[in-house]
Amino acid sequence: MSTDGSRNRRFERVDLRARVQLSSISPERDPETGVPTLWESDELCETLSVGGAFIRTFDPPAKGHRVLLQIHLPGGESIETVGRVAWTRVPLGGAREPGVGVEFVTPSGEARDVIARFLAGARSLPGGD
Repeated sequence: MSTDGSRNRRFERVDLRARVQLSSISPERDPETGVPTLWESDELCETLSVGGAFIRTFDPPAKGHRVLLQIHLPGGESIETVGRVAWTRVPLGGAREPGVGVEFVTPSGEARDVIARFLAGARSLPGGD
C-alpha cells in the first residue's frame, strides 16, 4: 500500500465507513512497566482493497506489527483476517486523518470473496468507478 497517490497503488480501493475491531496478535512491552500486554480497540475502516485497508486511529500500532482485523461491512458481512501495519500516519494537526495502512497477510478464500463482492457492489453504485 502506498501513501503517495493512486498512481503508485497496487490495488483499487473504495472509501467506506465501517467499524473494525483491531487486536494485537503478539504481546508488546508496556513502555512504562515493561510488562507484556495485548490490546484491542474499536476503530474505523475508511478505505478497503483486496490488498489491505486504511484504519483511522489516534493510537496506531508500530509499522511491521501484526494485527487481527474484524471489519464489519455495510450490509452485514464481516471480514476477519490477519494484517501487517505497512505504514502509520500520526496526527500532526493537518487535514489528513491519523491512522494505519494495513496490508492483509494471506487472507482466507472466504475473506477474499467477501472483499471482492463488496468492491463489485461499490463500483456498481452511482458515483462508483
